[in-house]
Amino acid sequence: MKRMFLFAAFCCMLVTSIPVSAQLIIRNNGHAEIGTKPSSADLDTVTTLKLFADTAANAPGARITFGDLQAIGNKVAVGEFGNDNTDQLWLHGKRGTYLTMGSSLGSNDTIAFFDPSRSTAFTFNVNVNATGIYVPSDERYKENIEPVEDVLQSLMTLEPVSYNLKSHSAMAPVILDGSRESAEMDRYYRALEQGSARYGFLAQNVKDVFPELVHTDNNGYMSVDYIGLIPILVQSINELRAELDEVKAEKQELESMLTSAPAQQALLQSAQNEISTSLTEAVLYQNAPNPWSSETVIRYRLPQGVVRADIYIYDMQGAQLKSIPAQGRGESQVTLTAHDLKAGMYIYALVADGALIDSKQMILTK
Repeated sequence: MKRMFLFAAFCCMLVTSIPVSAQLIIRNNGHAEIGTKPSSADLDTVTTLKLFADTAANAPGARITFGDLQAIGNKVAVGEFGNDNTDQLWLHGKRGTYLTMGSSLGSNDTIAFFDPSRSTAFTFNVNVNATGIYVPSDERYKENIEPVEDVLQSLMTLEPVSYNLKSHSAMAPVILDGSRESAEMDRYYRALEQGSARYGFLAQNVKDVFPELVHTDNNGYMSVDYIGLIPILVQSINELRAELDEVKAEKQELESMLTSAPAQQALLQSAQNEISTSLTEAVLYQNAPNPWSSETVIRYRLPQGVVRADIYIYDMQGAQLKSIPAQGRGESQVTLTAHDLKAGMYIYALVADGALIDSKQMILTK
């Protein structure tokens, strides 16, 4: 009771005595002012607690620091963090920052935090809506730049899944060990366990294929860099497009061959007809003399368009004995000698471009 009386008396002294250099003023409406009040009278009447900074030009703004007695280093601070007049609000925690909500310390939910003892990432435990997300990607920030290639087969080994986050009760053996990290996991799952089904990848699966896209925090929990998957997806589309273009080219070539096949067939048929027509003009004459004993002349006539022609000599059993090229075109002849033939009856035939023109018999006497 005595302490309360002394405190009330102290407050009354502050209210009734307002020197220019006063540092703390408590108004009779309960509002409090800390610092030297600016000369401007146009101050708001809504703010309950006002912090006034040095009124000199370009002086640093107001700042509150918390923590131990070692003020130098600003272990925890709210306000303008630097020494210049920046007119910016800074929230500074030397070892990290937590944003929480809730009715009591025992049931606070962590909305977001940055704690280097846990992870190098700023972590949100709630869904985040934004009109846009920009990731620094200027070429001047980067080195060891290499193109991404041959990712299609690797990408096809990823297994997209749908899932629900485990319920708070299912995670209880993991999260209820009393540590701060477990408490954060508890709040995280409490906030999201009622959510609908989601789609994504299992970090363990992604790590097996693209380990660079998986981050593991100090507690062993893995996160996937989904934005980092975008270049992989783009390259896989490029590779699919290249394969598709190759298939299209082969298809066009095949279609061209099929389209030109009838014309080629017609051209071939025409050539064959022309050859057949010209071969009707080919003639094989009877050899002279016949019978013969030492040599005989075989006359023939071949059109100029004939590519190859031969005269073949056979015995009466059908065995081929000789082949004499028919070199000439038009009216021409070949001479056959008897030095390697026995006396008897023979058959000779004229074959031009694979077609039999005619065959005749001759008799050799010795």
